[in-house]
Order: sequence, then structure tokens, then C-alpha cells
Amino acid sequence: MKRESIQKTGGRADGEGKELITVAVTCYNIEKYVEKAMLCVLHQTYPRLEIIAVDDGSTDRTGQILDEIAGKYPERGIRIFHTQNQGPGRARNLAIEEARGAYLGFVDGDDTIEPQMFEWMYTALIHTASDLCICGYKECHVEEQASASTHVYDRADIYTLSKEELLTLYIEENEQVKIRNAVWNKLYKRELIASLRMPAQMQYEDILFTMKLIGQTKGACYIDLPLYHYVVDRKDSIMNRGASRGILTDQIPAYRKKDAYLKSIGREDLVCVHDYLVYKKLLLLYTEARRSKDPEKRACLKELRQAILPVRQRMKEIYSCSIANPHEKLRMQLFLLHPVFYNLFMDVNEGLILPMRQGRDPQGVHKP
Repeated sequence: MKRESIQKTGGRADGEGKELITVAVTCYNIEKYVEKAMLCVLHQTYPRLEIIAVDDGSTDRTGQILDEIAGKYPERGIRIFHTQNQGPGRARNLAIEEARGAYLGFVDGDDTIEPQMFEWMYTALIHTASDLCICGYKECHVEEQASASTHVYDRADIYTLSKEELLTLYIEENEQVKIRNAVWNKLYKRELIASLRMPAQMQYEDILFTMKLIGQTKGACYIDLPLYHYVVDRKDSIMNRGASRGILTDQIPAYRKKDAYLKSIGREDLVCVHDYLVYKKLLLLYTEARRSKDPEKRACLKELRQAILPVRQRMKEIYSCSIANPHEKLRMQLFLLHPVFYNLFMDVNEGLILPMRQGRDPQGVHKP
């Protein structure tokens, strides 16, 4: 993995010599947020953008707001597509089919981006001769997003990644180079994704898409700037509506397909790393479900337990992987002994031990 610091290059304001980038904004029932997202795209410093917005069957004013924005900026040639509600996967597939640019990026219609996002990502792609660029991002709450200020970045650290490095960092969920499943922190060369499509009816459609994408790329670059602002706490977002059920019906099957792909290319070591992280997430989800007030949580807990139990056959290899934490192994051993022991451990750990380590008493008062 090669790291270098580069300075943003200038260029003609009319965009001569620069290639067209298509930015696709996908939207569903986000009337409170969509205008800000669209303005972030409209105010990009990169001079040659094609803007596509897909209204995925919204039942609020989202579609109307998109039409109003397109009418307000006729010189930008914004293309709005109104479709029946089929999920973000189908909306993004439509964007792939309609894109005219040499490069394609995605923005969720309830998030925001820095003004320099696509200028920096294009600069990094050209500098490294890559066909995929990934940028850093920051998670923010709705109120933080509303008051967030923009930044001007004159210099950035760029990592050039081989295909093998990209795959390893992606599976390990590296915290320094944040690849992630998401499509919104990436800029794709059109040829790279022209033949790829996302599963239309899956909540976690980007998992399989990104896995296939990494299998096709020759290499990538990562720009270490938080250019994308991802809202994490909007209660009616696709990631919060029915999240537990979606993980069981869509995410876990997608993860199993990731395992199959890794096995097919001889990366059994990464299968263990991937499964370690999957079971870690399932345990955390079990804790969240147990503490929730959802009246259907009992059935969910039962299904989660059934999803976790197969780890028993592979405990040794999974918890011997390169990133394994012995504390995670202990949690899993307690769960397999009986969920009651795991629940007790988590309650004591979070109610007593963690506050003491953070300098607070168990009631949440900071110690002098």
C-alpha cells in the first residue's frame, strides 16, 4: 500500500480537459432533507457534472421538491426519474443504466457532501491511474448535519491499493482505510460497473455489489478526507426501518455469498476474518434486540440465536483469525453456554465496569 500526500491541482473553471462525472441521488420519503443534499451536489467545485435524481416512489413531497429544484436550475440539465417504490437497489440500477459520464458516484438523498468531494476524487483517480476511488466519511446526527460547516482542503493523503490490499482492507473493515460496503463513498469508472447490477429487493443490496466490484477492479485509491457526511440516526431511514428483520433475511445470506466468493479465490484466511466480524455483529444485535421495546422481539431473538449457534462448529478457527479479540471469544463462549450468562455479562460490563474505566460512577456521574 503506497501512501503519498498530494496537492489539489487547479484547472479551468469551464472544465475543459476534464471528463464528465455522473452523480446519482437516490431518494425515498425524505422531504425534510432532499433539498440540502441536492444543493450539495449542485455546488460541487468539479465543473463537469451530470446530475441524476431517482425518486423511488415517495409518498411525501420528495418528488415535487426534486422537480422544483430541476426547474430552478434549468442550465444544469438535472434529470429526475419518478419510479414505483422498488428499493434503493433498483433506483441505483436505473442510475447506472442512464448515466452518461465517464465516472459515476452515488449520494443518498438524506446525506450531505463536501463541496470538493468529486473534484478531489477525480484528482486522486487520475493521479493514481485507478478505476475506483474511495473517500473517507464521517457519521453525524441530524442536528449536526443541519449546522455543519464545509471545509476547504488543499492537500490530502492518498493511498494506492492493489487488488489484494483492497480486498483485505475491505474484509477486515479497516478503520484507517474505510472501504465499507456502501456505494456512496466511492467514485467508479463507468467501465468498471457498466455490467454490474444490485439486487433490487434486498435492504443490504450494496454488500454483493461491492464484493463483485472488488473482484473486477485492477486496483483502487483511497483519499483520507471525510468528504461524505452520513446521517446515522434518522428513524425512518431504510437502515432503521425493520433493521433486525433485514439482517436476518437479506444481510446474512449476502454475507454467506461473500464467504463463497472468498473460498472460490482461495482466501480461507479472509473467510475466518469475515465470519469473526459477522458473529460479533450478531451478538451486538442480539443485545440491542433484547433491550428494545419491540413487541415482536421474542421471535427476533429466537432467530438471532439460531443464526449464531453454527459458530460452535468453527470456534477455534474463527477466533484464531488475524484480528480476533479474546474478549469477543469470551462473549461468544458465554452465549453458547447459555444466553442468560451472556446477558448478565453484558449488563454488568456496561453498567459497572465501563463507567469505572471512563471515570464515572455507575449512575453516570463523573468522578473528581
